Amino acid sequence: MHDGITLEKLNIPALTLCTHPFQPTGEATAKTLGLPDFKFALIDHPIGSRNEDELRERAKESYLQGCKILLGK
Repeated sequence: MHDGITLEKLNIPALTLCTHPFQPTGEATAKTLGLPDFKFALIDHPIGSRNEDELRERAKESYLQGCKILLGK
């Protein structure tokens, strides 16, 4: 989260991924770092124990959310 916000403050578009259980932490971090409206992609948890097909599905979800965030759509 911190890296994405730092890049955004430097006018470098960034996409941050976060799993659902960490959404409140991500929102609090964004607020603390001065970008309370910072958008980030939310994906299902967990990541580490998923098989290849499940990871591909999460990647697709991230891609779609990322397009909306980065392109403003």
